[in-house]
Amino acid sequence: MDLYLFLSILSAGLCMGGVYAMLAVPFNFQLGQLKVTNFAYGNLLMMAMYVVFVCHDGHVPVWGMFCILLPCYFALGWFLRRYIVFTTDENIQILLTMGLTILIENLVQMVWGSFPRSLGGIEEGMMLGDVYVSLTRFKLLCASMVILGLGYLFLQKSWYGRCIRALVQQPAMAAVMGINTRAVACMAFGASFCYLAFTGYSLMQLYSVEPHTGHSFLSLCFLIAVLGGIGNLIGTVYSAFIIGVISAFISFYVPGYHDPIIFLFFIAMLLFKPSGLFGEA
Repeated sequence: MDLYLFLSILSAGLCMGGVYAMLAVPFNFQLGQLKVTNFAYGNLLMMAMYVVFVCHDGHVPVWGMFCILLPCYFALGWFLRRYIVFTTDENIQILLTMGLTILIENLVQMVWGSFPRSLGGIEEGMMLGDVYVSLTRFKLLCASMVILGLGYLFLQKSWYGRCIRALVQQPAMAAVMGINTRAVACMAFGASFCYLAFTGYSLMQLYSVEPHTGHSFLSLCFLIAVLGGIGNLIGTVYSAFIIGVISAFISFYVPGYHDPIIFLFFIAMLLFKPSGLFGEA
């Protein structure tokens, strides 16, 4: 293999790894730490992508679009945790979120139809010597790492972040210490939806969207979360880069077999190391 070609594919995979990290970390936070099995995650992401498309089509500036998306998605996440998936019974959570998935998919199809929508942009790129680097993906990688880093600092350093960690580690003791665990859980779930909104914006720079788009992204989230270890957010970031690189090489050499190879890898992980590469047994 030509070295420059290898480095070009590697750079594309690493850049996509950053986007995948932004996609999978909120999902793993909801599943592994807040104990919410959210099967509607992919379709909620798909809905955010449609909102980005509508804002772009209406010539709304990026800052205006985020002024719409972030408060709406925070409120949506808070509402879902407070009134829909407040139960700790995983079976009920699965049924509720699967019902929400069907509802969103049909509403979107009714409003926008089944025709794929995109922003119609062309990825920017540049040559570093003989190595091609996508500037669009590199910008998204940098933005994703900054936003995930800020979220990590918030969880580690802020008073509210400590409340969330107390809720995750010892919910009963957190309640004894005077923390309103239900309010903290709702706020944390709403905050994870803000990351979902940003992910919708990032993915619309690279992909088109149609009513069934959410299913593939949900499957990808499960793959990355299992590989990184359920509840392990740092492991999820590492696994996102691993999947990004593997996906880039598969897409270049055997594009027709991308999904089968990726999900055979997923099945192998479930069989031989269900705790993930970075999870505890």
